[in-house]
Amino acid sequence: MTTRPSWRRPAGRPAAAVTAALTGLALGGPPTVAAQRAVPRPVPRPVPPGRMVPMPVHARAPFSTAPFHATPLAPGVYLVAGDTGRGSEGRPNAGFVVTPAGVAVIDALASPWEARQLLATIRATTAAPVRWLILTHHHPDHMMGAIVFRRLGAAVIAHPDRAMQAGEHGDGELLTDWTRVVGRRELEGFAFADAPTVPVTRDTTLDLGARDGPGARPGRTIVLLHPRGAAHSPGDLAVWIPDARVLFAGDLLVEDGVAMVVDGSSADMRAALTRLDSLGPRVVVPGHGRLAADARTQILATEHYLDSLRLAMRSAVDRGTPLTRVLRAMPPPDTGRPVSLASRRQRNAERVYLEMERAAMGIGPSTGTGPHAPPLRVRDVVGPQPPPPLATLISTDSLAALLAGGRAGQAITIVDTRPDEASYLRSHIPGAVYVGSETLRAMSSGVPNLLLPASSYVALFSGLGIRADRPVVIYSAGEIRNSDATYLAWILSGFGMPAVAILDGGFSKWELEARPTSTALPPPLPGAFPDRPFDPARATLADVRRYLDARRTSAEVGGADAHGDERSTVLVDARVADQYSGQSSVQPRRGHIPGAVNHPWDSDLADGLAHTFKPLDVIRASYVAQGITPDRAIVTYCNTGRESSHVYFVLHDLLHYPRVRVYDGSYSEYAAHPELPVRTGTAP
Repeated sequence: MTTRPSWRRPAGRPAAAVTAALTGLALGGPPTVAAQRAVPRPVPRPVPPGRMVPMPVHARAPFSTAPFHATPLAPGVYLVAGDTGRGSEGRPNAGFVVTPAGVAVIDALASPWEARQLLATIRATTAAPVRWLILTHHHPDHMMGAIVFRRLGAAVIAHPDRAMQAGEHGDGELLTDWTRVVGRRELEGFAFADAPTVPVTRDTTLDLGARDGPGARPGRTIVLLHPRGAAHSPGDLAVWIPDARVLFAGDLLVEDGVAMVVDGSSADMRAALTRLDSLGPRVVVPGHGRLAADARTQILATEHYLDSLRLAMRSAVDRGTPLTRVLRAMPPPDTGRPVSLASRRQRNAERVYLEMERAAMGIGPSTGTGPHAPPLRVRDVVGPQPPPPLATLISTDSLAALLAGGRAGQAITIVDTRPDEASYLRSHIPGAVYVGSETLRAMSSGVPNLLLPASSYVALFSGLGIRADRPVVIYSAGEIRNSDATYLAWILSGFGMPAVAILDGGFSKWELEARPTSTALPPPLPGAFPDRPFDPARATLADVRRYLDARRTSAEVGGADAHGDERSTVLVDARVADQYSGQSSVQPRRGHIPGAVNHPWDSDLADGLAHTFKPLDVIRASYVAQGITPDRAIVTYCNTGRESSHVYFVLHDLLHYPRVRVYDGSYSEYAAHPELPVRTGTAP
C-alpha cells in the first residue's frame, strides 16, 4: 500500500497556517495572510549595471525586458538575473563561474540574441575566455543560445537526454514553435548546439582549470548533481559551487514555488529537493525569478507545494473523483501562456493525478527510489572543442514558410539529392540545386564507396552555393532514398557546418501536398565554400578490427572488466533484416559482423506515402530496447555507408547521442576480407 507523502512545516509556524499555504499553492486559491507568512515571498537583490548589446528593434512585446547585469554572489561566482515576478515565464536566470583557466557559463538562455547579451555581460566582468557551457536542462528557454558559446569553442557539459514534450515532434517543429515565442530576429544565427561534448549522466565533480606537473595549480571545483530519475526533466543538472556554497538549481526551483513536473515526476522532484536542501546552501539561484532572502525559502516552498499537491491528487484518486472534475475546480489555464501560474498548476495537477492513479494500481515505483550511479570526478579534460556538426529536421510547412517569405535564394541553400537527375530536371523545389549521392563518393584502395578528399568537396560545394553562413536544407525522394539526404548532411558535419536540416518526408511529401515546384535552374551564387579541415565522424576497418579483438579477448577471459571496449561499444547494422541474417545479400559473403545489432534504417520512418520520421520518443525507445543507449560508443554500418548515415542522423542529430560514427567502407569493405568472421542468423 502506498503511504502518504511526508512534509515539514517551517519551525515556529502554526500547522493551520501551513495547511492554508499548502492548499493555496496546490489548487491556486487566494492565499490567506497566515499562508503568506508561512511561505515567505522572495525579495530582490540589487544588481550593478553592466554593458549591454542593443536590443533588436522588431519586438514590440519582447520575450524579456530584463536588463543584463552581473551580480557577484561570491568571489568569481556571478548571477545574470532574468525576469522577476513572472514565475516560469520570461527570461530565466543564468550565471558564470571564473576558474583559473577560463569561464564556465551556466545556461545559454532562450536565443542567440540573448546569449550574445550574456556573453557581453561576461566580457564586461572578466577578460578570461569562455571555455565551458553547463546546461541545467534542455528546455528551449535555457539552451537555444548555446550555439553562441559553441562557436567560441566552448565545451558543452550537459545530460545527453533531451526528451521533452515541447520537442516530441522533432527539433524542426520545436524551432518553429519557439520562433513564435521569441521572434525570428532573436533566433538569427541559430543552430541546435545543446548536445553535450561532455555528457554527464550521474553526479560529477569537475576540477576546472586544474593543472598537474610543472606549474601545478588547483582548479575551481563545480559539482553537477543529477537527480535520480526525471524531476523537472530527464536531463536535470543542479550546479553546486561548494567553496562559495552557491547553488544554481535550474528549473527544479522557480520564484513562486510552483516548479513544473510535466517532463518529470513529483516523486523524483521531491527527492531532488530534499537532496538540495541537505547541501546547506548560502545562496540558491532558481531557474526563474528573484532570489529569496533566506536561501532555504524557495526549497521549502516548493517542497510544501509538491506535498500538498500529491496529497490532494491522491485523495482525489482514492475518492474516485475524475481528473476532469479536479481540473475544473482549479483556476483555468491561461490561453497562449503554457507556463503561466494557472497553467502550471493545471498541468502539474494532471501529471500528479496520473502518477497517483498509477501508484494506486501498483504500477511501478518512482525512479527516484531506484539505484543511482556512483559519483564521478573529472579533472580538467574538457577544454575548447570545435564547433558542433549539427543537423535537424525541417517540416514542409516550415520550408514553405521560408519560401513564401522570399528567403529561399537569399538566406538558405536548398539541395536536391534524389538519385535520378532527370527527376530534378522535371520538377524540384524552387531554388534547389542538385547533387547525386554517388557524386559524393568514389572508389579508393579497392573499396567502391569511400569519401572523397576534402579538396573535392570544397570545389563541389562551392559550385552548389553551400556557404558557411547560409543554412542548408537537404531533401531526397523521401521514400526509400531518404538516406541520400542524410549522407550529404553527414559529410557537411565533417566541415563543422552549423546549420543543416533534412526535409521531413522529402520531395514525396512536398509533392503530395501540392506545394510549389519549379523547372528553373538557380543562378550561381558568388563566393566559395570555406576550405576547412575535414573531420567527419568516421570509423574505419581498423576500428572494427579493434572491436572484434576486444570482443574475442573479453570472451576468453569471461567478460573481465579490464576489457570493456567491446561492452562500451555497439555496432549497429542498418541493413534490412534479410541481409543481416544472411537470407539475401548483394555481397559475396552473406551475414553480418559478429556482435552487431540489427536496426534497419527505415524502421525509424512511419508508414505512409511520404515516410516521415516517427515521433522521437518512439524512435528513442526502439533503440534503447536494443541496448543502443547514449552512454555507449556507436558505430553504424550498412552495405555502402549511405543507409548508415541515416542511423547516424537519428542518433547523433535527433536524439543527440554524443559518440556516433559511420563506418563508410561498411559491409562492402568488411566482406571482401575473408580472414574476418561473419555471422548469419538473427542473433548478434
